[in-house]
Amino acid sequence: MPPPSFKPELIGDRFADHQVPLEVLKDFAAFEELLMEVAKREYLEDHPDRLRIPRGFTKGVELRLAAIDDGSAILTLVVAGGLALMDTSDYIARAHDKIVDTIANISDGRAPGLPPELLRYFDRFGRSLLEGESITFHRAQGGQSSLTPEVREQLLRASEAEEWTEETLLKGRVSATFMANGEFELELANGAKLRAPLEHQHHGTVIEAMTEYGHGRTLAVKGVVRKNRNGHLKKFDSIEHVNLLHPLDVETRLEELGTLKDRWLNGKGIAPDRAGLKALAENFDKNFDAALPLPHLYPTTEGGVLAEWTLGNWSVSLEIEIGTQTAQYEALHLVSDETSEFTLNLSELAGWTSLNNELRQLTVPVGPE
Repeated sequence: MPPPSFKPELIGDRFADHQVPLEVLKDFAAFEELLMEVAKREYLEDHPDRLRIPRGFTKGVELRLAAIDDGSAILTLVVAGGLALMDTSDYIARAHDKIVDTIANISDGRAPGLPPELLRYFDRFGRSLLEGESITFHRAQGGQSSLTPEVREQLLRASEAEEWTEETLLKGRVSATFMANGEFELELANGAKLRAPLEHQHHGTVIEAMTEYGHGRTLAVKGVVRKNRNGHLKKFDSIEHVNLLHPLDVETRLEELGTLKDRWLNGKGIAPDRAGLKALAENFDKNFDAALPLPHLYPTTEGGVLAEWTLGNWSVSLEIEIGTQTAQYEALHLVSDETSEFTLNLSELAGWTSLNNELRQLTVPVGPE
């Protein structure tokens, strides 16, 4: 029979235009390991008289990316190998079907089908998926089976593992460094403290963050973090990169506002809608001119957000209604009392273009005030 090939589809915004981040492709190294282990189990099931698989059963057999086809991003994965492939092809195809069925079973609330020790491969396979993304497989009997972050967690819980890892981005203050152990401590906004490896290339940034601990300077840390079955974060296993954030970083400030609860101001005040704050952060990151000064951000008692700038003799405020993403712009000249007011729709690019243009004019000197 010809070598098996599989066509999982990656679904999500990051996979548009048939592009796949390298951090996602590395998940398929774990999938390859799982595929080979399940194939060995399938062989032993067919040969109950054998205690071990034949020598060289999977020697030289590997999974290769042959193409990325049209779709969100459809991967063409082919199994390549030497003579061993003649004996393993059928078992690898069966292993693929069993893995796909396992994902479908757990999604439907049924027993997974694979033993706990094999389910632990999902600690690495699917780890790079973000919220709203999936790896979708075609099932042999028809239909599809999708691995999402939620399904992956269900599989890991079924694996009986006490801990597993997640790829994540966390923000916090550096509260301590432990040079003898080569670690630093990241203090999150909720007070939790996580140890992380202090790599040489990150040393300067981490030390700078620690010296500004008292000023609330925030460090963004992307890496692999370990958590337990209760969802408590334990520590970073590895760090990909660190980034010392601007004191007025918009995304971080909006995340802080998202922790407010109703009656946050002396028994008054509506908590801002978290989904609306997230949408505002995404639009700000995508559409606000990076050359312009960042605003100070404050919550309003009505559940909105107030952005304020001081630009020379101009005081600018932007009161944002989170639900509709509309905003009332007001600029006041502190010397002449000249004012400018209008409404913006920040759910549309045109609204951000108008805001950028207005702020840009106020930051460009036009002569003596």
